[in-house]
Amino acid sequence: MNPLKSKVKLAGLLIILGMVAGILSISPAIDSPAYLTGAAAGSNRVIISALFQFVLFLTYLGFVLLLYPVLKRYNKSLALGFLSFRITAGVILILGIVILLSILALSQEFVKSPSENSMVFEALGNVLKITRDYINHVFMVLTLGMGNLMLYTLLFKAKLIPGWISVWGISGTVLSVLASVLLLFKIVDVITPEYLVLNVPTALFEIVFGFWLIFKGLNPRDKSAEVV
Repeated sequence: MNPLKSKVKLAGLLIILGMVAGILSISPAIDSPAYLTGAAAGSNRVIISALFQFVLFLTYLGFVLLLYPVLKRYNKSLALGFLSFRITAGVILILGIVILLSILALSQEFVKSPSENSMVFEALGNVLKITRDYINHVFMVLTLGMGNLMLYTLLFKAKLIPGWISVWGISGTVLSVLASVLLLFKIVDVITPEYLVLNVPTALFEIVFGFWLIFKGLNPRDKSAEVV
């Protein structure tokens, strides 16, 4: 198989793997109102969630490293922007993992002496949870979204995939960014119908995009766009 086609197929597989890892990285104990006791009780599940979030980080990094050498031939500026934003999103994701494990550590300390300084534990826990929500659902999404907009714009201009897929990706990303902005201003919450509906187009797009890369790959029809 052509090495380029192999890289594109692998990039598609990483999209699907990233979605699976994202689902498995959900930590109900941390998101529960009783997280100060629940996280410690379900410590293994929290650690597994952290591991899957790290897998998600690897898929983010692997995806951009596989496609960047191809994309830069068509538009260096957009390709470099995509690379930069995707790496930044990965760093933000790692920060979120650290905070997740910090909440677990706080919970484990709390259950040892729940009656002592409980207000301090609750205040610190709330700060960590809110910070984690901002990191995962606002700033990582915004950073990831900016990079994705550059990617889909490049794919559209170079006609590497059908135009309707690129437009779908751009539209879905705009809606996801809007959801994060609304969350930032506390107009919506994370687990609400409004927030979820705004993110559905992106979720469906990534499934289609991932399988398209796996089975169809890229189609560099516009040869005049290939510049180094």
